[in-house]
Amino acid sequence: MPQASTFFDLNQEISLSAGHDRMIVFAHRASGGLAHIDEVDNGKACHCVCLACNEPLIARQGEVLGHSFAHPSGTQCDHALEAMLHGVAVELIRRHGHVVTPALRVQGQVSGPFGVIADVRHLPAKRVPVESVALDKRAPWARPCVVVIVKGRVLLIHIALDRQTNEHKRDALAGVDQAAIEVDLTRHVPHTLAELASILFTADGRKTWLYNHRETELRAEIEAALQPQAEAQWRQHRESIHRQQELLAQKARERAEHERQRAAALADERELDRQRLEAEPPPRRPAQAPRPVELSPTVEYESPEGKLWLLHSEHQDVHFKAEPSVQHALQVLRGHGAMPHSAVAGVYRISREGWAGASVELGRSWLAVRSVAGHVASAPSETLGNSGSESAGLCTPPPPTRNTWV
Repeated sequence: MPQASTFFDLNQEISLSAGHDRMIVFAHRASGGLAHIDEVDNGKACHCVCLACNEPLIARQGEVLGHSFAHPSGTQCDHALEAMLHGVAVELIRRHGHVVTPALRVQGQVSGPFGVIADVRHLPAKRVPVESVALDKRAPWARPCVVVIVKGRVLLIHIALDRQTNEHKRDALAGVDQAAIEVDLTRHVPHTLAELASILFTADGRKTWLYNHRETELRAEIEAALQPQAEAQWRQHRESIHRQQELLAQKARERAEHERQRAAALADERELDRQRLEAEPPPRRPAQAPRPVELSPTVEYESPEGKLWLLHSEHQDVHFKAEPSVQHALQVLRGHGAMPHSAVAGVYRISREGWAGASVELGRSWLAVRSVAGHVASAPSETLGNSGSESAGLCTPPPPTRNTWV
């Protein structure tokens, strides 16, 4: 059995450094086991090697500086302190016969319709007996770590001095189902054996799981327990969507029914209007006055000599006829251009301007002026100077404007 350092038994407050973070005070004996700088011979006679690079060391035990081991080549061994801490941890675990594993926090989650549904479970820190412990090189680390056997299973303990373990190495551990713990000393390196022992054998927060197969099992259990809750939420969500769709469909049906009723009401109203129009007699058109017969009398002028009639005509000229006794009026009218009609005997024609001039001159010569439209049939035919057949065709035209003497 390798010889153990007596300093583990004598003084737990012994320093793990010699006044400098990179100065080592424990080394590997040539005969096996750890040796403290103060329990070996000075110089090369210590017969110790570096735990990191296996290079022979010399013991520097001067009276001025703190005692420590050094490489005779003068090279800087970057991992000497880390390897020493691993070696000291092995010796401490061997002496105590147990180790305290860190607490484990596992979160499981499933997706629900309203977001993530999550739950957390905790495994408390646990004191586990150790069947054996050794310093050995194990993947994924290139340098030796603490290898502990607990209930026949391998547990790796890695002390991180410069940097924490990355995700790549965590995945490598998970890939081979290898339980591993990390002791994070990147912020503070313990100065004494007692401080390092406290980290290893209490629920210290600097210890965390790099991989624990129970984490996968617990996460699966959590997610299985959350699945009914997620399914219930999804079911409620689908029912809510279905209700919304039904509500929208109902509103659409109501709108369609409203439009149908509105269209039916409009159609009924149009039908009623059509029936009402068919039932009502067509409106009577106002009776139109018969069109006056050409050269029918419209206005009668009476003078002391006799009568003169203004005749209806569609032509531009003014037409008239008079009793033979009305000589004065005929003379005035002839003076303003009146002349016998070329086609109708007894009828004279005169321009509108001539008629207007004669009206001014004859002014007060008339005893009476009256409309004879509609009354011509009662006038004797000889009064008009025509035969009975000629007067029978006369009608009652309205009196023309500006063709009367007033």
